[in-house]
Amino acid sequence: LVNVVLSIDGRKAVHDFMRPTRNGKGSHDIILQKYKDFRAKRKGQYYVRGTFTHFNTDFCEDVIDLMDEGFDEVSMEPVVAPPDEDYAITEDDVKVICDQYDKLAKELLKRYEEGRPVNFFHFMIDLEGGPCVYKRLSGCGSGTEYLAVTPTGDLYPCHQFVGNPDFVIGNVYDGVKRTDIVDEFKLCNVYAKDKCKDCFARFYCSGGCAANAYQFHGSLLDAYDIGCELERKRIECALMMKAAMAEIDERLGRKPIGANDTPSGDGCEVQTDCNEGNDCAPDDAFTYSMR
Repeated sequence: LVNVVLSIDGRKAVHDFMRPTRNGKGSHDIILQKYKDFRAKRKGQYYVRGTFTHFNTDFCEDVIDLMDEGFDEVSMEPVVAPPDEDYAITEDDVKVICDQYDKLAKELLKRYEEGRPVNFFHFMIDLEGGPCVYKRLSGCGSGTEYLAVTPTGDLYPCHQFVGNPDFVIGNVYDGVKRTDIVDEFKLCNVYAKDKCKDCFARFYCSGGCAANAYQFHGSLLDAYDIGCELERKRIECALMMKAAMAEIDERLGRKPIGANDTPSGDGCEVQTDCNEGNDCAPDDAFTYSMR
């Protein structure tokens, strides 16, 4: 299963403002139909991913625009930028953004009840399973489980550290040389971060992004404060939606549905049934949710 991320920021005006082509013209109209064609072929194995900034804190409208264009796997991420950039998210933006998450959650529930579910990446939460303990403690694995490789062969803990000579840990020719940096990342977990110790969200965000912590506070063991506030709000919305969706399903007398669930028509209730000799149509007998 391979996910392909399609980058688009939502409304035409928003996208074209942040993503002009080299000649200064907008790129929205160039990519939109191509993305629609791609989506039609992928059966859920894709995401459209946007970035919202200080200039479009009403980003719920961008998500709605993408959903209305037919996309049902959507992610809309807050930009992380140095505070001197005019498009950077500010503390004053946080309340507006949190209100937008509430608005978006209500819109997603409305569509879910209507039988038009959409998977919004930041509202996906698994209360029964979820990641392993290691992932819950330390997150993405930057510097330990994966590396970023530059065109010149330099190795960094992740792509967000590229360009900072203090975080070059080796190269593709000689391997990892700065094991001291690797050791720093090994120790980067929720129990080592003072800001995480009493936070209810710590085992969902796993301490947040190490690069953001370093960029804003100069330490891998700190946490990006705006990111923390937004993460807590997203988890709050995700939990509310879990409860509300269960109530909707009970009221309508139906099983839970995901953005890419399709009635199988062949008696298969789970993906494994299609793999165990049932009389299934090829390929499209059962498309299951990325949730």
